[in-house]
Amino acid sequence: MYKRVFVMGAMLGAMIFVDACSVAGHKGTKKIAGVWAVEPIVIDGSSNDWHTPYPNYDDKAMLGYAVSNDSENLYITVETGDAATQLKILEGGLTVWIDKSGTEKEVTAINYPIPAVYKGKQHNADGTGYARAHIADQDPGANVEVQKRLIEMQQNVKKTIEAADEYSLQGFKGCNLQFPIKAENSCGIVVRMSMDQDNELIWEAKIPFGAFYFKSKVDRSDMHRQINICFETTGSKRPAGQTAGNARVRGRGGFRPSIGIGGMGMGMSFGNGGGGNQGSPYDPNANLMESLYKSTKTWTKVGIAIK
Repeated sequence: MYKRVFVMGAMLGAMIFVDACSVAGHKGTKKIAGVWAVEPIVIDGSSNDWHTPYPNYDDKAMLGYAVSNDSENLYITVETGDAATQLKILEGGLTVWIDKSGTEKEVTAINYPIPAVYKGKQHNADGTGYARAHIADQDPGANVEVQKRLIEMQQNVKKTIEAADEYSLQGFKGCNLQFPIKAENSCGIVVRMSMDQDNELIWEAKIPFGAFYFKSKVDRSDMHRQINICFETTGSKRPAGQTAGNARVRGRGGFRPSIGIGGMGMGMSFGNGGGGNQGSPYDPNANLMESLYKSTKTWTKVGIAIK
């Protein structure tokens, strides 16, 4: 079942939508205990305020995550070191659903970053196409080139994060618009994202309870009450003519994966390697990048912590 979520902001004249992935129920929803934030968490795109490694991980979505709260705010963070997942988030956005009823309703959400295509911008600043960083043939003599290309990709990812300057809110109390990342909103919601020194993409948000919950401050009557949170990614469109698992190393024929990032957006394609031996060896790295094309939802039930 596919659905589209529309957010309209008359003041900004913006309309954006998030294509949700197909999910056959959430029977395996993970339950995690609430964690009290002893000190307010600074939302700066850093994991410094969180216990690392993050305590929860979805190996299918390639996402680590943690949740905490104090009496006034819910804090959420996500991290991924997987290159394909990073590209998918930067290209299609990360949507975080928050359901106070505990029934996995997709009504209230933060979408950040906003996909460039929904912002009416081209995929790169000059419109000449993607800047491509090719993964070299996986043989011992190519290690230097591989490292060079990976460094280029990481640098371009960081530039793209810096250019991710807008987010949107829906289902909150009176602040359902599209906002510049550094602008204040009436709900007091703050989101940030960055790449750390270990090339982990870190996503953080602070959501005041008053923006979505039954009251602005939680107390002992709310202890252990469960809030459902979902981390959703939207898979990139697979290039024409390329199917799952058919990518091959170029050089002796077949396909060679390329990762592209440019300006306000990024993409990934499998370029035709030209004529040659179609029986060339299968490229395991291409298989690893399959996560780029997969939409995911990670549901978790979080208990509210009380000091």
